[in-house]
Amino acid sequence: MRWLTAGSLIKCASGVYRGSPFRLTYVMPGVIGGYGRPRHLQLTLSVDDVLSDSFLSILLKGEDLKPRSLSWKVSVNSVNVTREFKPQVIVNLEGITYASQVFDVSQIVREPGKYLIRLSTESSHVVEILSVSLVGVTPSVDAEVALRQYSGVLILSRGESYSLEHPEEGLGLGIEGVIEVPSRGTEFIIKCGGEHVLTQLVGVNEVSLRESTTSSERCTLVYRGGDVTKPVVVSDLILYRPLTSAPQIRVEASLINTKEIQLTVGNEGGASLRRGLAVILREGRVVARSELNDLRPGDVKMIRLLSCEDLRSKEVYVRLVYCDVWGQNVKTFKLRT
Repeated sequence: MRWLTAGSLIKCASGVYRGSPFRLTYVMPGVIGGYGRPRHLQLTLSVDDVLSDSFLSILLKGEDLKPRSLSWKVSVNSVNVTREFKPQVIVNLEGITYASQVFDVSQIVREPGKYLIRLSTESSHVVEILSVSLVGVTPSVDAEVALRQYSGVLILSRGESYSLEHPEEGLGLGIEGVIEVPSRGTEFIIKCGGEHVLTQLVGVNEVSLRESTTSSERCTLVYRGGDVTKPVVVSDLILYRPLTSAPQIRVEASLINTKEIQLTVGNEGGASLRRGLAVILREGRVVARSELNDLRPGDVKMIRLLSCEDLRSKEVYVRLVYCDVWGQNVKTFKLRT
């Protein structure tokens, strides 16, 4: 059986934003509806920063997902965002229906905190929740990004491809999305200047890629081949290009006694480091940690981390976790003890 390309990806947001991309996704969070199953699903999304232009995207699959006739309700912190099933994109495939819903929740999800997402149905048919994503921008005065967000349902059969535009200017290219892959033998390719071949995936997966340079004006999704004939399903897709350079981090660490490390972290770049966390690992185990919080350009911070164990003559690593215009970054290096 060969399926032709079906469905579409709709542009939800496009523009230049002061800040950095934010994305939080639950993959395959649950199944509701049908005989003996729960009628609702609750998810808690934790947001650490202020958000602007935030969207809630939901990908569903079921046998009888009919617009307006399906009992369906979505709420965020008890605020209803819909009381009816009106997906932006719906695709029928061999008796199975895929549907995508996107909601602008900018007026609800704005401040840091926990947000309760509740999905409800009274359907006698099973509804699979394939993914739930919260996408937005974390504002920052010294970071700027060009971003395009696409959402929907795109069905690709073997040998088929689909192209879409990414922002024209920027320093590199970030690609994030949700795809459903039929088998580990599937070969799925994302071409945006360079070629990223995704293999050994199965089921619903998050995809996150970075391209240092790109000469192409478009990204092309290609289902090149695999060991089964079932199609690949693409849903949320975010393409973004930082317009400001990432922070340049300088780290110096020294063991000042048997259990204590002095750490100096400096930001020599032109953008801020946010939500920094320093972690000490001894033989793979966390023995100390300390928050760095934010480091603006030119800032230097010195901290001391006290381990609960002796660190002399042991394999000790320092790990720095932080967020910048690319999202979360992790840097790890070995400490001479």
